[in-house]
Amino acid sequence: MALFRNEDHVYRVIGEFMKIPSRPRTGEELHNWWGQHPAYKEYGGEVEQINRIGEQIRRSRAAFVFYVTDPKAVISIDARRPKPGEHYDVLFGRGLDQPDVAIQTTGDVAHQFWGGNINVPLALVTGKMKAKGSKAKALQLLPRIVPAFPLYRRYLELIDERALLHALKA
Repeated sequence: MALFRNEDHVYRVIGEFMKIPSRPRTGEELHNWWGQHPAYKEYGGEVEQINRIGEQIRRSRAAFVFYVTDPKAVISIDARRPKPGEHYDVLFGRGLDQPDVAIQTTGDVAHQFWGGNINVPLALVTGKMKAKGSKAKALQLLPRIVPAFPLYRRYLELIDERALLHALKA
């Protein structure tokens, strides 16, 4: 059985997570989102880390489309021409014209990827992930988003996605 119930579940978890660094964030904003959650603690440096990830993606000036199967969902990141005050756009349910990279994978593999459990070159070779477009741009993006992997686990805890968090530990 797939980890995600439907496309809305993918958008609510992975999509919303990808939106967090899409513009500069503040500690107050994070506190307003999750401050009432019993697991919320301010570790320090997280806001800077989120903003650094967003800035790195913005500097890529690239567009990426993630085609998720099982369940079917599409999430696009467009850093080609960000709006003032933003690092990049995140779109749900539609691809982009001429993305630099299009990645296709299952929802379960996407979840494991964001949890830091996937070796991307191996996943590409074995077909767990399929990439079209600039492999160089794809490999440039990877080190820019690796710092997000521990944040994804924390995010799952804060949005009460215990089953998804458990699936990363299994």
